Amino acid sequence: MRGRMESQASVAQIRLKEKKMSERVHLAGRYKIMNESILREKAGRENDPRHIFYEAMLENNSYAAYLAEVGQTLVNVEGYKANPISGRMEILYARKYRWVVDA
Repeated sequence: MRGRMESQASVAQIRLKEKKMSERVHLAGRYKIMNESILREKAGRENDPRHIFYEAMLENNSYAAYLAEVGQTLVNVEGYKANPISGRMEILYARKYRWVVDA
């Protein structure tokens, strides 16, 4: 009986994790730059095609303006397994590491 209850609990945890993974983050409003130096460093890497996303992050202060600027731009990074990369992916990455936060 105990093994079955533990199994049901682990199934519930997996379903909760899957639900969280499938939710799309709604990017709305303004953002605040918390680590300008790293964004400037990444924007300056002109040999990395993602630099355009970091330039746009620095030039804008709202998600709508940022996404309007980068649009549907996709870039490929050699050796990176998640190609192509979008501007949305990059700003979510920056949020994950708290380089930008909601204002």
